[in-house]
Amino acid sequence: MKVLLVCVYQALAVAAWTSSTLSYPSHAPATPVFTASRAFPTSAFSSMYFMPRKQEAIPRPVVTDVDGKPFPDRLNNPASMPSSAPKDSGVLPAPQASASSVSPAQIHHEVSSTIRNTSMSSCSRCKKALRLGQSLAQSQPHKVPGLLIQLCKEFQYKQFGRNPDVNRTCELSYTTGGQGGVFTQVLSYADLSDESTDADYLCAQFFYGFCPMPEPAVLSEDFLNDWFDRQRTPPAHVKARSKDVGPSSHKNIQVLWTSDIHVDGRYAVGAEAECSYRYCCRSNSFNTSTFDAHGYLTGNQTVPPQNISTSSPYWGYEGCDAPWSLVASAFEAMQHLGGESGFDLALYTGDLVAHAQTWEESRDLVRYSESGLYDMMRHYLGNTTVVAAIGNHDSSPTEHAAPHALPDDRGRQFSWDWGYVSKLWQKEGWLNDSQAQTVRTHYGGYSLQPLPGLRVISFNTDFWYRGNSFAFIHTSNPDYSGTLRWVTDELQRAEDANERVWIVGHVLPGWDGYSSMDRPTNLFYQIVTRYQHTIAHMFFAHSHEDTLSVFYANSNGNSSSASTETSRAVGISLFSPSVTPLTNMNPGIRVLEVDPQTYEIMDYHQYYTPLQDVQNKTSTDTGLVWYHLYSARETYGNFSAAEKAGNYSAPVTLDHGQWPSWAPLNASFWASVSDEMLARPELASMFHARWVLCSWEGVWE
Repeated sequence: MKVLLVCVYQALAVAAWTSSTLSYPSHAPATPVFTASRAFPTSAFSSMYFMPRKQEAIPRPVVTDVDGKPFPDRLNNPASMPSSAPKDSGVLPAPQASASSVSPAQIHHEVSSTIRNTSMSSCSRCKKALRLGQSLAQSQPHKVPGLLIQLCKEFQYKQFGRNPDVNRTCELSYTTGGQGGVFTQVLSYADLSDESTDADYLCAQFFYGFCPMPEPAVLSEDFLNDWFDRQRTPPAHVKARSKDVGPSSHKNIQVLWTSDIHVDGRYAVGAEAECSYRYCCRSNSFNTSTFDAHGYLTGNQTVPPQNISTSSPYWGYEGCDAPWSLVASAFEAMQHLGGESGFDLALYTGDLVAHAQTWEESRDLVRYSESGLYDMMRHYLGNTTVVAAIGNHDSSPTEHAAPHALPDDRGRQFSWDWGYVSKLWQKEGWLNDSQAQTVRTHYGGYSLQPLPGLRVISFNTDFWYRGNSFAFIHTSNPDYSGTLRWVTDELQRAEDANERVWIVGHVLPGWDGYSSMDRPTNLFYQIVTRYQHTIAHMFFAHSHEDTLSVFYANSNGNSSSASTETSRAVGISLFSPSVTPLTNMNPGIRVLEVDPQTYEIMDYHQYYTPLQDVQNKTSTDTGLVWYHLYSARETYGNFSAAEKAGNYSAPVTLDHGQWPSWAPLNASFWASVSDEMLARPELASMFHARWVLCSWEGVWE
């Protein structure tokens, strides 16, 4: 996908990344704006299960569900890590009456022999093994999880390679209530014929490179004509009409934007912070350099203090999700940034739930995280409407969403989640009855008009996410779930009503090499081009990074052919930094300044807390200090070098080399930033410096 990922994925930043002359202080030249309380804000909760005397442990608040019933303390007690897979999330496909009965033992033998047959190409071996597995999944689905566990042990599945107890991990991961149930459905429902690309994608992505990734597909003229009801380009009257749709005002509105909190109620102070396998800062985290983990049962066991290489501190640590102490500090900072009048609107672009092993996840953990954090938003943001998106971790099993088109009503297996958040968001006062029904119908997605002339469309991006196993079913269909059909229809309604639109989602669109399936994001590219005069901005997250994408005009069904000339920039999607420090990120919060008539961003301010400054301290005299890192307009609004070099081509006349104060930070602005980087490499260095401060050391796994 020809989507420009400025500075992070493109060569524009190579000089900044490789320069040996750059060094950055921990938070200079950022300005401190708020110091959070050192004491945990117990008033934000009805009561506490546990409150430490100082900072020797993380507080454990009582979180109640949408009906007021408290979640039990054992659900998130750091000393009580789960040691078996949940039973409530196990879903298997129904047996197919037409499927021939097969012997599980024979299938195991044939799959094992196929995998070991080096006379066949790795791609052929993978496809044949899938087809053998499909015969069992369609005739005796309840036998597949056990087969997966056997094969995982036999071949010591490399995903678990850093875990010295691979066999136990296999047993816990591929149960019916974990990945076993999901993958059995994929085997049963996928089209593994030679005419389909399902097997190619499964063997390329799901099994890490057994087959080459298929070439991105071109959407046909007939498909696009049907999709857009033969209106492939915006009508002339839409192109010509004013973008002023909101009330006249001389004052910008303030919009809070935050994402990827990933609250970890199981975070344990003093646990291993530099663990060798998966997720750290939990009682069972271990570092093999200081702890002999051979024979160590994965689950509810605590590593002795003398075997801890680096102790996890109170406020949080890189490589770990956010403890309640950090989460509370972030919400206090948000409340402060809103001032006395608060925010006019707030966006949350998904991922509330902590990263965890498959067997440590559960529906109750999802509900706990959703209830606790949305209640905190209501507590700290008051009457501000929050528009939220479903993240890939906001389900159980994590990263999954099933399309309604699955047979035997299996497409409703995540309805418990959509039903829960619809009820919760309505309780918080953010949705009405009709919008709540849309959430239940569209996988957690919905559309609303929170301000005059503005429509915000939030949709579930798991259907183009390559971490969602169900995305590998019917891969030739770019919209098997129907999600993008609904988004397109909502955009058409907005165009007909002369509304501006914000699109809100979690997993970033485009071809970044790991996140998105090509066909759905190719279709989304065509949608953005078609509705370029209606879409004001797009907001995504997931990467935990402070980055962005520029979309360039393309309507021929082949987004790879899009010209990246600045004059052809038609859309901008921004990606929010995370609150969790998991992937070496300093926690970040963003505040947007938005024109109340056009709903375009005039500026945004990035805030963060340099967590590394306090992570090795056993205590602090104050809470975390939050800093103003930069203003986007002030930092990137000078295009004098590009203008002098003759490569400035945006349709905006500069004011002595500066982006004029009346012009929004739209797609043309950000496309011009890349032009300025080419003419002024130090701007790429500055972009990288800002990214480093938000990204800790500029390292992402």
